[in-house]
Amino acid sequence: MEIREIEDKNTWNTFVLAQDTNTFLHSWEWKLFQEHSEERVVSLGFYKGEELVAVALLITVHAKRGTHYLCPHGPIVKNAADMKEVLSLLKARQFGGRAHDRAVCLRIAPLVVNTSDSRLLFEGLRFRPSPMHVHAELTWVLDISHSEEQIVLGMRKTTRHAIHKATKEGVTVKISKDTATLERFWPLYEQTKNRHGFVPFSKADISEQVAIFGESNMMFFAIATYKGEDVAAAICFQFGKTVFYYHGASKKISSTVPAAQLLQWEAIREAKKWGATKYNFWGIARDDQPTHPFAGITVFKKGFGGYSVDYMHAQDYPLSWKYWILWAIEMWRKKKRGF
Repeated sequence: MEIREIEDKNTWNTFVLAQDTNTFLHSWEWKLFQEHSEERVVSLGFYKGEELVAVALLITVHAKRGTHYLCPHGPIVKNAADMKEVLSLLKARQFGGRAHDRAVCLRIAPLVVNTSDSRLLFEGLRFRPSPMHVHAELTWVLDISHSEEQIVLGMRKTTRHAIHKATKEGVTVKISKDTATLERFWPLYEQTKNRHGFVPFSKADISEQVAIFGESNMMFFAIATYKGEDVAAAICFQFGKTVFYYHGASKKISSTVPAAQLLQWEAIREAKKWGATKYNFWGIARDDQPTHPFAGITVFKKGFGGYSVDYMHAQDYPLSWKYWILWAIEMWRKKKRGF
């Protein structure tokens, strides 16, 4: 097996989309977004002869707490049996002789189901659990290949009632692919940030994501309006047969007007129109974490029906003794955030 850099969007996306498990975080569009953020990004292909058997998108993350290499929801492999060799080559080839980056670790956020075997694989290669979450690990997914009637029947009774009530109360939802809709999304996003205290994307970053995915016809907005005011919004990305609910925002209104439920239902209906068979609600909290910051939104997401997929926690391969400075800072941040 050998590594070659891939410079062709079609080669890259065709391979990733051909695998059973894929994510927009390993799409060519995500590579373009990261390059806009002025990070160094390399798109590596792993070949057996002329056969492409795996890919790895690698981002050099320059952070005050420590520069590190990040592989977001990857590597993506055609055959799971090749993962060990891919990881071994990745460590040996990509990071040998790159002292000028001053990277303290290689961080893998694998799109690998969390099992004892997968954990042993990374442990055997001297990886260790990262102090913090990088991307959604426990995700909630809804099969939308069924009819709308069947999907509704699979919802929690209270969710079905909320959708009906929002419609009756006069909430409307508009779907838009116009990137200018960001100007309607952004005030709601700022209110959500202030209310929940999460670390947000900048407006420039979301604007670039919307522009890049929009240009490839892989993005849409959903905006819920009540009494002439925008009250909730979502930005969804499509990659292959899956639509991902990635950015959400809302303003505080009466709890008797369940605009968010109608917003999600209309986004799901739109995803079906786009030919998607899965709707990924992104991250949720575990059942044994009632105080987790995502606990409330988890109950909301599960109300639509679906199932959870538990991916491995991010894994670090230390490259320098300075990794432990990064580790200490991130452990402190983890405790501060509560998860």
